[in-house]
Amino acid sequence: MSFINNCSTIIRRSSKDMFYFYSKESIVYDYFNRDGKLISSTPILDNHIDFTNSYFTLDKDDSLYGIYKDGTLKMFKIDKNSNSFSQKEILTYNHKKFNISFPYIKKFNDDIHILYYVYNNNSNNTCALFHHYCHNGIWSENKIDFINHIVLDNFTVFWIQDSPIVFYFNLVNGCEEVFLSRFNYNTLTWCKPIQITNSNKNKIYLSVLKDSMNFYHLTFCENIDNGYAVKYINGYLIENKLDVDISTYITGPSTCMYPNLIKNKSDLYLMWVNYGKLNTSISTDLGKTWSEHIVDEFSIEEDFTRAKFISNFKDDLPYNVTSLFTTYDDVGILGI
Repeated sequence: MSFINNCSTIIRRSSKDMFYFYSKESIVYDYFNRDGKLISSTPILDNHIDFTNSYFTLDKDDSLYGIYKDGTLKMFKIDKNSNSFSQKEILTYNHKKFNISFPYIKKFNDDIHILYYVYNNNSNNTCALFHHYCHNGIWSENKIDFINHIVLDNFTVFWIQDSPIVFYFNLVNGCEEVFLSRFNYNTLTWCKPIQITNSNKNKIYLSVLKDSMNFYHLTFCENIDNGYAVKYINGYLIENKLDVDISTYITGPSTCMYPNLIKNKSDLYLMWVNYGKLNTSISTDLGKTWSEHIVDEFSIEEDFTRAKFISNFKDDLPYNVTSLFTTYDDVGILGI
């Protein structure tokens, strides 16, 4: 058995009932009650959509919402205490001329933030990272950056109060480097993109975790000696600059892919896939030193995949997590 390259979303409410979004012919969500019993399985629409053109999340009041691309961008919502969805069109675009990937949505009260990559259908090797912001029913639009290569990875968005920060890859001298940009509510504009890495080596699979006090943990795979090694970086976000504290390789060059970080109390877990198996290394000193790599025994015996994870359930709250690895046929969490 081995890794299956798909991505689902697991959402758990404070009441412990759970929604599991996954790609079939379209996006389907399974609803489980608080006892883990499957209650319903519901397709969202008939057209084919997957994790590259949809996003689902949870607000603090246990309502689910999301966004997906279906000729236009549509907003998806499940009210708290319900397991039935509603939808509405929120943004139109010329789908014959342009294509959108990795849409993202965040709501603060009645304000809506939408980010996505947009391509010209006649030129897939360049795109732009765009932001739409709706306040008091009025939309504003910003271009965050031009991306001058084919995008394989999603961007990552974090929030300081109600201000978004985005991390993403862009090319410098032909190699991917990590950048960030931050939204200014006073001017309704984004700061000039800030380059974080400068290794002049190709990179893929960016994953970012926001800790307390504006401390950030980053991991990605970097090309060295004709293989891809897992690299780890951390640092403080000061104004619009990441002050890097640690930058180190966790592995040597191999077939590493999809590194991911989870933090629980003082323990930092770094997981990645190598030769189809799930590996984990642990740091107890904020990334200064790391344990030997451990291969998860279930990833040897069963197919597994990756999933976004959002939860309001009290037993999940000690875990600082954006994504994790699960068994393919159910929602068995691996690696920790």
